[in-house]
Amino acid sequence: MILRMILYVLIFAVGSFEALAQCENWNSSPQKEQAENAHSNYRSALKMGDFALAYTEWQKAYGMAPAADGGRDFHYTDGIKIYKEQIKTASDEEKKEKIAKILELYDQAAACFEAGAITLPNCDADCLKKRAGQLLGRKGFDMFYEFNSPYEPNLEAFLQALEKSGNDVEYIVFEPVANIVVYQYQQDKMSAEEARRIHEILVEAADYGIENNEQYKAYYESSKARMLAKFAEIESDIFDCTYFKTKLEPMYDEKPDDPDVVKYVYNKLLQEGCDKEDSFLKKLQSTYETYAAEENARLQAEFEASNPGVVANRLYKEGDFENAVIKYQEALESEEDADKRAQYYFNIASIQGRKMGKPQEARSNAIKAAELRTNWGQPYILIGDIYATAAKACGGDAWGQRIVILAAIDKYLHARSIDSSAADEANRKISIYNANLPNKDDAFMRGHKEGDTLKTGCWIGEQTKLRVQ
Repeated sequence: MILRMILYVLIFAVGSFEALAQCENWNSSPQKEQAENAHSNYRSALKMGDFALAYTEWQKAYGMAPAADGGRDFHYTDGIKIYKEQIKTASDEEKKEKIAKILELYDQAAACFEAGAITLPNCDADCLKKRAGQLLGRKGFDMFYEFNSPYEPNLEAFLQALEKSGNDVEYIVFEPVANIVVYQYQQDKMSAEEARRIHEILVEAADYGIENNEQYKAYYESSKARMLAKFAEIESDIFDCTYFKTKLEPMYDEKPDDPDVVKYVYNKLLQEGCDKEDSFLKKLQSTYETYAAEENARLQAEFEASNPGVVANRLYKEGDFENAVIKYQEALESEEDADKRAQYYFNIASIQGRKMGKPQEARSNAIKAAELRTNWGQPYILIGDIYATAAKACGGDAWGQRIVILAAIDKYLHARSIDSSAADEANRKISIYNANLPNKDDAFMRGHKEGDTLKTGCWIGEQTKLRVQ
């Protein structure tokens, strides 16, 4: 027991030493003058746009005193700025290293604020913790918009920012967090409960910013609007009637005699599963019934015309696959966002390949989806599934069918190589189809050896390397 306690103390001491080391300042350092000079030199170089000199001098300043004089975070934030400039001309491998450095600098700066190793005027411990959270929010923002980071660590950075900043989180986090949450939920990587929890945190923080941050009020308002627009894609799946009543009652209270408002609120609440016997709905119904029948058709037509993607999703759930594809194609005509276009193409491909028996069209649309959203494995998994399903029809004899299976496995391998989030599914399917690899003796009898390039039959037309059992 005593030995275990000693080990705990040693581990804590090492961790504390490392935290202090990354937060050292020059105030009591024998290198104070050199550190101050390097600091002044690199700051001047930054102002002049000389990033090469700035980097050289910054390395010295940061190495001697990461936290400068303990009253500012310049050595971390300027380092981030310098590495971002270097990324513009770096190779792919160098970019990875520099991105890792940037994320590390964000984490170090946040840790130093939270530990009180960097202080700010009139800023107590709670204030410093919020500053740490704001830095982590900017880290998450960079991961999402600049570094194309995987969603799981990206969301973790944002959640840490929200936990530390509380309602003082910066407005820049709302929209990317909404995008990640909606995507993760749609891909069955997040529960409805977790999506609701994060939604509530974001809405509370956005409302607080609108109410209390006069300088950036307009930014909070616009960011909240975009966030809610994104959550609208899944709100019918994750929320119940109570949520929609809370959301829509203020709209009715503001214009209780406006027939358009009454119609919208009443129909929306019914659409979201509210009971007609609910007192609020009965109140709406007394006004609504006089014009409901006449207006319902028009409202529905307008809604479908302006929301073809939502309609397509509904049609798909109803089993009307042909019209779902038509609606997704309509959505493509008016959508400019690359990620949304990619999702629409993928949805079309999935329906064509898995529900409509149109493998060639499905492959074409899956490729378009992959081109619009880089490092996305799902389109290639879909193509692999299409090939595997078509193996019997396209392969001819048993040998030809196994060559098609190799082409399918190639797609799973590619999906895994570009998208870590697709790795589990890809590995599962690879393990299943590995049992269908060509037989070594059969390959020999046909004059082939492992590694030969072979071509699949019929419309697939893929070249693949021979692997054998």
